[in-house]
Amino acid sequence: MTTLVTPAVPGPGQGEPPGAAPSLRPGMLPGMIPPDAQAPRPRRSWGRRNAVWLVLLPIAIVVAAGASSFRVWAFWWPVGLHHEVDRVALGEPAHLAGEYYDAFGLDVPERAQTTVLREIDATVTSVEQVDQLPAPEYGDPVVIPDGSVAYAVQVHFAAELRTDLSLCQITLVAEDGTRYGDSTTDVLGSSNRCSTPEAEGFVSEQPEWEVTSFVLADPGAEITQVRLGFGGPEHVTFELP
Repeated sequence: MTTLVTPAVPGPGQGEPPGAAPSLRPGMLPGMIPPDAQAPRPRRSWGRRNAVWLVLLPIAIVVAAGASSFRVWAFWWPVGLHHEVDRVALGEPAHLAGEYYDAFGLDVPERAQTTVLREIDATVTSVEQVDQLPAPEYGDPVVIPDGSVAYAVQVHFAAELRTDLSLCQITLVAEDGTRYGDSTTDVLGSSNRCSTPEAEGFVSEQPEWEVTSFVLADPGAEITQVRLGFGGPEHVTFELP
């Protein structure tokens, strides 16, 4: 009995010697894509892939800004002297009234964790440039730094006894808007700028008193205003001639 064997036909790429180029299908030219080969799909651009999020982004920003607006106001508004409540000329009295929250009641225990209305009448009686600074109550004498000048600001106060005087700021303002002396501590190191040197604590001990606070400024600055406040936001302005 005779058995017929049909020789195997090598498939594409089979039977070629190693290193030879793959054979082409019948009827195809070099560079042609077989009809059964799937062409690669074009990649979508970043904008098309994120179109939905781009539309929702402005809405999310508005919602987030609205939700945080109260927190921004609550943290920013009480800080800094940016709410003028009175403006007078040099030598005239100004009335400063503003509320503050007494968290600890250090000098007046019964005020602890309450909102207190502070009212003070203040008069800037003089602003004069001085050649030297007085000796501080504690520490070594302070020398006026090179490139600076010193001003002595005299202020007369009137207020009820035990009025809180902490965070007092006596600031000089130049014609171009530059401020000098914003710190609650003056150039002599005093941290209670609206109290007399012999005062104990940070509250008023008499119905009327006077202080002199020293402020450093640039030599060429033309001082036009004095601002007085207690940490903010309320302050009074004294116009200089």
